[in-house]
Amino acid sequence: MIRRSSFLVTAAMMTALMGHAGEMPDFSQLDLDDDGLISEDEFVSHHANAGAASEAEAKARFTKLDLNSNGTVSEEELADALAAWRGRSEDSAVMTASQPAR
Repeated sequence: MIRRSSFLVTAAMMTALMGHAGEMPDFSQLDLDDDGLISEDEFVSHHANAGAASEAEAKARFTKLDLNSNGTVSEEELADALAAWRGRSEDSAVMTASQPAR
């Protein structure tokens, strides 16, 4: 229940990150050094330069995305946030994918 709530909070934060609904930056746009992780500096730099958030707002949003609190956001963490933002958890996405088409 707590993890689902954090997804919903993340979804709201991701919606606020974008200048307009329905569009999310690609992981590679945020992973500026191509190390497979988004650092707080990369995230803040991207959003501050895009005018999407102040530095303080971007740092707060990054903290919400960093689900395991290790100081970076993995592609999986971002994918989980996207799934929540789109209204489905990882479990329901897997369940939908495994059901036969009708």
